[in-house]
Amino acid sequence: MLTRLIYASRVSPGIDARNVRDILAASHRNNKARGVSGALLFNSGYFLQWLEGGRSAVNERFRVIGGDPRHREAEILGYDVVAMRTFPDWTMGYAGEGSLNGELFFRYTDGGTFNPFTLTADAAVALIHDLSRASLSLTPA
Repeated sequence: MLTRLIYASRVSPGIDARNVRDILAASHRNNKARGVSGALLFNSGYFLQWLEGGRSAVNERFRVIGGDPRHREAEILGYDVVAMRTFPDWTMGYAGEGSLNGELFFRYTDGGTFNPFTLTADAAVALIHDLSRASLSLTPA
């Protein structure tokens, strides 16, 4: 059974681009070994992550992620059974809030600041789909 889990969390103080590169490197390694795919979105205040795979593997990844001190207040926005993977070739796609992605990030939030905690699961899915179609930085890895 394939599942999709989407969560938002707050970035811990002091986390920077180097830390995000470390997260992505570990995600590529760990997700590939466990049959998990997905995407990570990052800005200076928040993470938004999409995980797909077998239910046990996705649950295990989320338990590990939940204990990572580089973020806090992880909140599940959506957890669904899916018929097929959306990003089957991605161990972890990535999009940061740069000039190419900023407009899309802000399209899905109120008040001019991207805050994934304000997204519904459907809006998070739409945002990630839009980024995968439009962004140069959300690429398979």
